[in-house]
Amino acid sequence: MGNAAINIIIIDKDEEVINLLKTTLETEGYAVTVFNDSQEGLKAIIETNPHLVLIELKMQGLDGIELCTELRTIEKINNTRIVLYSEINEDNAQVAAFNAGADGYMVKPIKPRVLISRVRAYLRRFSGQTEGGEKIKYKGLRIDRERYLIFKDDNEIILPKKEFELLSLLSSIPKKVFTRKEIAKQVWGYEVITNRTIDVHVRMLRMKLGEGYIKTIKGVGYSLEV
Repeated sequence: MGNAAINIIIIDKDEEVINLLKTTLETEGYAVTVFNDSQEGLKAIIETNPHLVLIELKMQGLDGIELCTELRTIEKINNTRIVLYSEINEDNAQVAAFNAGADGYMVKPIKPRVLISRVRAYLRRFSGQTEGGEKIKYKGLRIDRERYLIFKDDNEIILPKKEFELLSLLSSIPKKVFTRKEIAKQVWGYEVITNRTIDVHVRMLRMKLGEGYIKTIKGVGYSLEV
């Protein structure tokens, strides 16, 4: 698929930032549509089902977190990549973004070369073990990879996309120690990602699943416990 067939929507109130992002992406051949209003952007996303959405965190009306949360309830756009960005470089902001279902978080100012690299990574199809219609049962967990569902003792647990993909990866080979590098490549599609981002996702999974599932191998990575 050529870049011209890739549809990207940007939602931001700052015209200067919009122009920079739009120009950079269009130079690479992507089809880019921009919105200053989050409600209008939401409507367009539902109607057009774009490949990627870039959303400023601090929007008026629906902010980035609220918009992302709303989008993740809409099944028809389940495969749309959602990335939030902001000048806020703090754990709390990133945790909130990922917990809302974002696939990524970028800190402004975003340099053009970094933007293109990140966009390529976000658009790369998840190449790991979450494809296909497999269903996994493990220590009271049932993971339906095809429908992105997870149950613990028959109670459904709602997970953002990246948390689901991380759990799905770990459960694909129980007891195997996945290095942070492997996790970054398989779940995020690229290797240049901070350990903090991975650790945040693991922490969120532990909060929802409870202890006794994910084991930390200090200095190496994580595994699904026996």
